[in-house]
Amino acid sequence: MTEYLTEQEQIELLKSWIKQYSVVILAGVLIAAVAITGWRYWQQRQNKILTHASAVYDEMLTMRAQNDSTSTLVQAQKLFSHYPQTTYGQMAAFMLARDAVIKKDYPEAEKRLNWIIEHSKIDSIRQIARIRLARTLIAENKPQEAIKELQTVEDNSFNGLTDEVKGDAYLALNDTKMARQSYQQALDELPNADVIRPILRMKYDNLANTIPSAS
Repeated sequence: MTEYLTEQEQIELLKSWIKQYSVVILAGVLIAAVAITGWRYWQQRQNKILTHASAVYDEMLTMRAQNDSTSTLVQAQKLFSHYPQTTYGQMAAFMLARDAVIKKDYPEAEKRLNWIIEHSKIDSIRQIARIRLARTLIAENKPQEAIKELQTVEDNSFNGLTDEVKGDAYLALNDTKMARQSYQQALDELPNADVIRPILRMKYDNLANTIPSAS
Protein backbone atom coordinates (compact mmCIF):
# COMPACT_ATOMS: atom_id res chain seq x y z
CA MET A 1 0.00 0.00 0.00
CA THR A 2 3.02 2.34 0.27
CA GLU A 3 2.63 3.32 -3.41
CA TYR A 4 -0.58 5.15 -2.43
CA LEU A 5 1.03 7.09 0.42
CA THR A 6 2.13 10.69 0.02
CA GLU A 7 5.85 11.50 0.23
CA GLN A 8 5.38 12.98 3.71
CA GLU A 9 3.44 9.90 4.85
CA GLN A 10 6.21 7.66 3.60
CA ILE A 11 8.78 9.72 5.50
CA GLU A 12 6.74 9.49 8.68
CA LEU A 13 6.29 5.74 8.19
CA LEU A 14 10.05 5.33 7.73
CA LYS A 15 10.72 7.34 10.89
CA SER A 16 8.27 5.19 12.83
CA TRP A 17 9.88 2.00 11.50
CA ILE A 18 13.37 3.20 12.41
CA LYS A 19 12.21 4.22 15.87
CA GLN A 20 10.60 0.81 16.41
CA TYR A 21 13.57 -1.22 15.22
CA SER A 22 16.45 1.13 16.00
CA VAL A 23 17.76 -1.00 18.89
CA VAL A 24 17.76 -4.14 16.74
CA ILE A 25 19.46 -2.34 13.86
CA LEU A 26 22.07 -0.81 16.16
CA ALA A 27 22.77 -4.18 17.76
CA GLY A 28 23.18 -5.78 14.32
CA VAL A 29 25.57 -3.06 13.20
CA LEU A 30 27.62 -3.39 16.39
CA ILE A 31 27.78 -7.20 16.10
CA ALA A 32 28.91 -6.92 12.47
CA ALA A 33 31.52 -4.32 13.39
CA VAL A 34 32.88 -6.44 16.23
CA ALA A 35 32.97 -9.53 14.01
CA ILE A 36 34.86 -7.72 11.24
CA THR A 37 37.29 -6.18 13.72
CA GLY A 38 37.83 -9.55 15.41
CA TRP A 39 38.42 -11.29 12.09
CA ARG A 40 40.95 -8.67 10.99
CA TYR A 41 42.72 -8.90 14.35
CA TRP A 42 42.84 -12.70 14.10
CA GLN A 43 44.22 -12.54 10.57
CA GLN A 44 46.89 -10.02 11.56
CA ARG A 45 47.83 -12.11 14.57
CA GLN A 46 48.06 -15.30 12.48
CA ASN A 47 50.22 -13.55 9.90
CA LYS A 48 52.46 -12.24 12.66
CA ILE A 49 52.78 -15.73 14.19
CA LEU A 50 53.63 -17.30 10.83
CA THR A 51 56.19 -14.61 10.07
CA HIS A 52 57.95 -15.16 13.40
CA ALA A 53 57.78 -18.95 13.03
CA SER A 54 59.20 -18.72 9.53
CA ALA A 55 62.14 -16.65 10.77
CA VAL A 56 62.92 -19.16 13.53
CA TYR A 57 62.63 -22.06 11.08
CA ASP A 58 65.00 -20.36 8.62
CA GLU A 59 67.48 -19.85 11.45
CA MET A 60 67.16 -23.53 12.35
CA LEU A 61 67.91 -24.55 8.76
CA THR A 62 70.96 -22.28 8.72
CA MET A 63 72.29 -23.83 11.94
CA ARG A 64 71.59 -27.33 10.59
CA ALA A 65 73.44 -26.57 7.34
CA GLN A 66 76.42 -25.54 9.48
CA ASN A 67 76.21 -28.85 11.38
CA ASP A 68 75.56 -26.93 14.59
CA SER A 69 73.28 -29.50 16.24
CA THR A 70 73.05 -27.62 19.53
CA SER A 71 71.82 -24.38 17.95
CA THR A 72 69.55 -26.34 15.62
CA LEU A 73 67.85 -27.93 18.61
CA VAL A 74 67.54 -24.55 20.37
CA GLN A 75 65.67 -23.08 17.39
CA ALA A 76 63.53 -26.20 17.07
CA GLN A 77 62.56 -25.96 20.72
CA LYS A 78 61.45 -22.37 20.14
CA LEU A 79 59.11 -23.62 17.43
CA PHE A 80 57.80 -26.42 19.65
CA SER A 81 57.21 -24.07 22.57
CA HIS A 82 55.82 -20.97 20.85
CA TYR A 83 54.50 -22.16 17.47
CA PRO A 84 53.44 -25.81 17.97
CA GLN A 85 50.43 -25.68 15.64
CA THR A 86 52.22 -24.08 12.69
CA THR A 87 53.56 -26.15 9.82
CA TYR A 88 57.01 -24.78 10.66
CA GLY A 89 56.96 -26.45 14.06
CA GLN A 90 55.79 -29.70 12.52
CA MET A 91 58.40 -29.62 9.74
CA ALA A 92 61.05 -29.10 12.38
CA ALA A 93 59.76 -32.15 14.26
CA PHE A 94 59.79 -34.23 11.07
CA MET A 95 63.38 -33.17 10.47
CA LEU A 96 64.52 -34.09 13.98
CA ALA A 97 62.67 -37.41 13.72
CA ARG A 98 64.49 -38.21 10.48
CA ASP A 99 67.85 -37.33 12.04
CA ALA A 100 67.03 -39.57 15.00
CA VAL A 101 66.15 -42.50 12.72
CA ILE A 102 69.44 -42.10 10.84
CA LYS A 103 71.22 -42.29 14.19
CA LYS A 104 68.98 -45.26 15.12
CA ASP A 105 67.73 -43.29 18.09
CA TYR A 106 64.24 -44.68 17.63
CA PRO A 107 62.76 -43.52 20.97
CA GLU A 108 63.69 -39.94 20.04
CA ALA A 109 62.08 -40.37 16.62
CA GLU A 110 58.93 -41.75 18.27
CA LYS A 111 58.81 -38.75 20.58
CA ARG A 112 58.99 -36.26 17.69
CA LEU A 113 56.42 -38.05 15.55
CA ASN A 114 53.98 -38.44 18.42
CA TRP A 115 54.37 -34.72 19.06
CA ILE A 116 53.28 -33.99 15.49
CA ILE A 117 50.25 -36.28 15.81
CA GLU A 118 49.27 -34.50 19.01
CA HIS A 119 49.70 -30.92 17.81
CA SER A 120 48.94 -30.81 14.08
CA LYS A 121 45.45 -29.79 12.98
CA ILE A 122 46.03 -31.04 9.44
CA ASP A 123 44.84 -34.58 8.70
CA SER A 124 47.42 -35.26 6.00
CA ILE A 125 50.32 -34.22 8.24
CA ARG A 126 49.08 -36.44 11.07
CA GLN A 127 48.70 -39.36 8.65
CA ILE A 128 52.26 -38.93 7.34
CA ALA A 129 53.48 -38.84 10.94
CA ARG A 130 51.59 -42.08 11.71
CA ILE A 131 53.13 -43.82 8.69
CA ARG A 132 56.63 -42.74 9.70
CA LEU A 133 55.97 -43.70 13.30
CA ALA A 134 54.87 -47.17 12.16
CA ARG A 135 58.09 -47.55 10.16
CA THR A 136 60.05 -46.51 13.23
CA LEU A 137 58.22 -49.08 15.36
CA ILE A 138 59.01 -51.80 12.81
CA ALA A 139 62.68 -50.82 12.96
CA GLU A 140 62.43 -51.23 16.74
CA ASN A 141 61.03 -54.75 16.27
CA LYS A 142 57.57 -53.61 17.38
CA PRO A 143 55.50 -54.62 14.33
CA GLN A 144 52.34 -55.28 16.33
CA GLU A 145 52.44 -51.72 17.68
CA ALA A 146 52.99 -50.47 14.14
CA ILE A 147 49.86 -52.25 12.90
CA LYS A 148 47.88 -50.83 15.81
CA GLU A 149 49.12 -47.32 15.01
CA LEU A 150 47.99 -47.64 11.40
CA GLN A 151 44.46 -48.61 12.41
CA THR A 152 43.77 -44.89 12.77
CA VAL A 153 43.30 -43.41 9.29
CA GLU A 154 42.87 -39.65 9.08
CA ASP A 155 43.54 -39.12 5.38
CA ASN A 156 42.45 -41.77 2.87
CA SER A 157 44.69 -40.35 0.16
CA PHE A 158 47.60 -42.07 1.94
CA ASN A 159 45.95 -45.50 2.00
CA GLY A 160 48.49 -46.94 -0.44
CA LEU A 161 51.47 -46.01 1.71
CA THR A 162 49.61 -47.05 4.85
CA ASP A 163 48.93 -50.51 3.46
CA GLU A 164 52.51 -50.90 2.27
CA VAL A 165 53.80 -50.26 5.78
CA LYS A 166 51.18 -52.64 7.16
CA GLY A 167 52.60 -55.23 4.79
CA ASP A 168 56.08 -54.58 6.19
CA ALA A 169 54.75 -55.03 9.72
CA TYR A 170 52.99 -58.31 8.89
CA LEU A 171 56.14 -59.54 7.16
CA ALA A 172 58.11 -58.77 10.32
CA LEU A 173 55.56 -60.95 12.15
CA ASN A 174 56.14 -63.71 9.56
CA ASP A 175 52.50 -63.43 8.51
CA THR A 176 53.21 -63.69 4.79
CA LYS A 177 49.55 -64.06 3.84
CA MET A 178 48.53 -60.76 5.44
CA ALA A 179 51.73 -59.12 4.19
CA ARG A 180 51.01 -60.03 0.58
CA GLN A 181 47.37 -58.99 0.98
CA SER A 182 48.46 -55.60 2.29
CA TYR A 183 50.97 -55.16 -0.55
CA GLN A 184 48.26 -56.06 -3.07
CA GLN A 185 45.94 -53.43 -1.57
CA ALA A 186 48.76 -50.89 -1.74
CA LEU A 187 49.38 -51.67 -5.41
CA ASP A 188 45.68 -51.29 -6.14
CA GLU A 189 45.48 -47.95 -4.32
CA LEU A 190 48.63 -46.34 -5.71
CA PRO A 191 48.29 -45.09 -9.30
CA ASN A 192 51.14 -46.30 -11.52
CA ALA A 193 52.57 -48.15 -8.54
CA ASP A 194 54.91 -50.22 -10.72
CA VAL A 195 56.58 -47.01 -11.86
CA ILE A 196 56.55 -44.85 -8.74
CA ARG A 197 56.91 -47.68 -6.19
CA PRO A 198 59.04 -50.41 -7.81
CA ILE A 199 60.18 -51.62 -4.40
CA LEU A 200 56.55 -52.22 -3.44
CA ARG A 201 56.10 -54.41 -6.53
CA MET A 202 59.30 -56.25 -5.60
CA LYS A 203 58.01 -56.88 -2.07
CA TYR A 204 54.78 -58.28 -3.46
CA ASP A 205 56.48 -60.47 -6.07
CA ASN A 206 58.97 -61.84 -3.54
CA LEU A 207 56.04 -63.32 -1.61
CA ALA A 208 54.49 -64.93 -4.67
CA ASN A 209 55.83 -68.38 -3.91
CA THR A 210 55.28 -68.23 -0.16
CA ILE A 211 51.47 -68.45 -0.25
CA PRO A 212 50.16 -72.00 -0.67
CA SER A 213 48.00 -72.30 -3.78
CA ALA A 214 44.39 -73.41 -3.36
CA SER A 215 43.86 -77.02 -4.31
